[in-house]
Amino acid sequence: MKDSKKKLLILGGAPNETTLVKRAQELGFYVIVADYYTDLKLSPAKAFADEAWNVNWTDVDLMTQLCSDNHVDGITAGYSEVKIEYLIKICKRLNLPCYCTNEQLEVTRNKVKFKALCRECGVPTVREFSSVNDVDSYPVIVKPTDRAGSIGVGIAQNYSELLVAYDAALEKSYTKNVIIEEYITDRKIDVYYLVNDGEISILTTNDVIMAKDNGFQKVVQSCWLYPHRELENFKIKVDEKLRKMIKSMGITYGCIFFSGFIDKKQNYKFFECGFRLEGAHQYNYTFKSIGINFLDVFINHAIYGNLKQLIHNPLRNEKLKLAIINVFSKEGKIASIDGVEEISTMPDCSLALIKANEGDECRDGAILSKVGQFEFDNESPDELAKDIQKLYDYIKVLDTSGNNLIYDVVDDSLVSSWW
Repeated sequence: MKDSKKKLLILGGAPNETTLVKRAQELGFYVIVADYYTDLKLSPAKAFADEAWNVNWTDVDLMTQLCSDNHVDGITAGYSEVKIEYLIKICKRLNLPCYCTNEQLEVTRNKVKFKALCRECGVPTVREFSSVNDVDSYPVIVKPTDRAGSIGVGIAQNYSELLVAYDAALEKSYTKNVIIEEYITDRKIDVYYLVNDGEISILTTNDVIMAKDNGFQKVVQSCWLYPHRELENFKIKVDEKLRKMIKSMGITYGCIFFSGFIDKKQNYKFFECGFRLEGAHQYNYTFKSIGINFLDVFINHAIYGNLKQLIHNPLRNEKLKLAIINVFSKEGKIASIDGVEEISTMPDCSLALIKANEGDECRDGAILSKVGQFEFDNESPDELAKDIQKLYDYIKVLDTSGNNLIYDVVDDSLVSSWW
């Protein structure tokens, strides 16, 4: 239901937030974006918003006053636990709806607490080691317990590398806590649940295609394929356990995702979750396939405190499949990004989101610079493979010497035979 008098505040104006701004405007809301960046290259969502505040959203006193003075009706945020932390604080001060509590956030942002709750609910997890001296096999993966998005993540193949990775993860941890886990080479999967007035349903599931020849230096997810190809096996083995975990957290509204691995025997192990919007942006696919755009979940709850206004698509197509291609950059300075307009007009393209700018300096580290992501949906895996071929024909990311900066190219034949 459209209500142009309602004002929605979004914390943060990065490329991820541009889609949130546009969707809220489609629903008829007046949208305000707040962060301290004045450069629209760093905060592009401000260019689309009805109003922009050049303020630091971590200043709770200032944000509370601004929201009160401007009669803000609801606040939302996504894509990082830090933003959710301040969303909770500001909403509490203003007595506005907030889908997440501090207790729920702690479980989803702290990998140790997450795994403890997994064990209580019977959810299988990745093996962990209590200290660097407890490690008895390699390789291992080392992470801050309280960061997401591969920040501070390192992989070690021996004790000396472990010490380096541990120090790097410790430096990136807000709370100075680190977790060491067995490094799993099995296929990564994600599952995203919707909770509406306590009722739990699966929104999406995917399989992750990692970059080729990536060694142990980086964690690079080049492609996400929807749905998870062993979906029925997933439902039999772990779905009810994950639902039990969601219920134990007392979640009433919102979307929560779990990340794990599936081995060759079709057994699962999970290592983290997030109670927030995540960066795959597959909401157009969910609207077409199961009838719900999950951006609406966060927007509607922020305004109304419930999901009674949630729009449902009566023409959903459960046979639909989705391929999301992530384009990362090698080390270098981006001189040009071309082909995006051609890609965005392809019949199967449901999203072309650019996250980098010409002139950006890209580093070669554990986390690569993400140029953008491109999404294609079709019932036919063969058609998706053709879409990926065309994508790489169109997209050109060049450095100042005219060299190709694209880090990895997904094998389209893998996609055509995936399901």
